Amino acid sequence: MKCQLCHRKAELERGYCQYHSKAYSSLVSGYPKWKRTYEDLAWEEYLRRVIALPETGIWVKEVAEAEVKGMIE
Repeated sequence: MKCQLCHRKAELERGYCQYHSKAYSSLVSGYPKWKRTYEDLAWEEYLRRVIALPETGIWVKEVAEAEVKGMIE
């Protein structure tokens, strides 16, 4: 099975490769930190803000965009 975002072999977690899985884990672990600062911050809004940051890495952006898109569909 291939990663849903690239050509690499997917791991079991969410269908992402090792790089996108690590990016997803980083998003998940960063959310509580943001939530402490922005108390009413929903997961989708957090993802949108992370996407908008110029310092956000490409793999994190790709995962965040996929997660947001999955929420909309």
